[in-house]
Amino acid sequence: MIKNAKILIVDDDSLGLRLMTKALDGKGYKIATANNGKTALTKAWANNFDIIILDIKLPDINGFQICEKLKQHPATTNVPVVFLTGLNNHSDVVKGFQAGAIDYISKPFNADEFNIRIDNHLKLRDYSKNLEENVRISEEAKLNISTFISSLAHELKNPLNSIIGFSEILQGENISEEEKISYLKHINSSGQDLLDLLNNLIDLSKIEANLLDIHFSNVFLNNELIDIEKSYIDKLYKIHGDKVKFQLELGNDDPKFVLYTDILRFTQIFNNLIENAIKFTESGTITIGYQLKKANKIQFFVRDTGIGMTEEEVENIFEEYELAHKKMKITSAGKGIGLAISKKIAHLLKGEIGVNSILGKGSEFYFTLPLLHADSDEIKALGTPESLYNWEGKKILIAEDVMVNYLFFVALFKQTKVELYHAINGYKVLDILKETNVDLILMDMVMPELDGIATTKEVRKTHKHVPIIAQTSMTARTDKDEIFKAGCNDIISKPIKPRILLNKINRFFE
Repeated sequence: MIKNAKILIVDDDSLGLRLMTKALDGKGYKIATANNGKTALTKAWANNFDIIILDIKLPDINGFQICEKLKQHPATTNVPVVFLTGLNNHSDVVKGFQAGAIDYISKPFNADEFNIRIDNHLKLRDYSKNLEENVRISEEAKLNISTFISSLAHELKNPLNSIIGFSEILQGENISEEEKISYLKHINSSGQDLLDLLNNLIDLSKIEANLLDIHFSNVFLNNELIDIEKSYIDKLYKIHGDKVKFQLELGNDDPKFVLYTDILRFTQIFNNLIENAIKFTESGTITIGYQLKKANKIQFFVRDTGIGMTEEEVENIFEEYELAHKKMKITSAGKGIGLAISKKIAHLLKGEIGVNSILGKGSEFYFTLPLLHADSDEIKALGTPESLYNWEGKKILIAEDVMVNYLFFVALFKQTKVELYHAINGYKVLDILKETNVDLILMDMVMPELDGIATTKEVRKTHKHVPIIAQTSMTARTDKDEIFKAGCNDIISKPIKPRILLNKINRFFE
């Protein structure tokens, strides 16, 4: 059935309303009532109910008219309606089905039958919603694939036109050696653009399949940026001559200043941002560098004096590649895919990426990374593959009311062979602990009915030694002191970093 289903009961008999409400009590439903047709329609159209239980005889509008109006309104056309009718009143039953109802319940009703019918219709409503969502996702996927192919075809045309065009010219006569060298350079450059595009597509597919390898190591940052500068000075001169200058700004003068990151992926982000700047800068400067920020962060930037972007382009520039192209006018080959990849890689490196831009004056792309140290807990965790965690025979209780979050944990712990138990609220946690001895509890701090703090205090009354890891967000109202005082052993911050969590749990299992 639908979790926290919303039910509207319409009946002018106050006793009947109380009996039906009582029959559904204890199931977690959100129940609203109405004692006349006008109120029923107003509530139905203003709220997203999962089912409506409708009496036929009402003081103002009869149930048949109400049902017809519900089925004609886009907000309620798909909401199932169950009629309440007198026993053996078969003509009302037929008329109710003709008006759009899916079932009927005879009055006076049997509580057990009433519950089963409502439960079954809520299950069917849930299946229907899932089917509608799957159809919507399928249609969006088709549109996105079509848009992606169209955008990709556009990006392939420019280098292919150059390769084919100059190749045909080279087959002609009366071509000087100087012209041949120039044409071959154009062909080589366009071939390199095609190779870069293919490499980007391969990386994008690996990222989507979670197959892109990340290897952290100590990097002498200034030396790496100087090398990037040298590699682009000649290329920039060949494309724009003296019109565009390349500059480097270092935020730390120490040549041995170290950043712990994946140098290959770090360089890939910089290259994508610089290539983008070169394409859209006809004169002025392109400046790259970094600044040290507070909270152990470092911000890198690629700043240009190019054509800039509109507010709409800035808003959509880092969206998924195909979605960005749906909303942005394509002005040059290569725009979109490199930036989409850069965003995904920045996240894999535990950072963020963004842009500031003014149309006609230029843009500044930046990405911020944490200043990690090789011996920090974060790096130790990042360096430990999931396959090394073998928790066979261990039991973890996950207190989490959001199903998609629980499914994330199921996927994360799949290779560890651990046995999982799931509780959607604090009371379920306590029920499970009465029946099962677990080795660790992963406790969400924000849950319905009994939150994480209160649940932890209750757990500690009977289970004083079971490890409890609190999961909380930066915006959670509870602070660390309150969490530890309640009895938690450790805290994991949301959004959860998988390897960090695995490392924390493993410490308790060693």
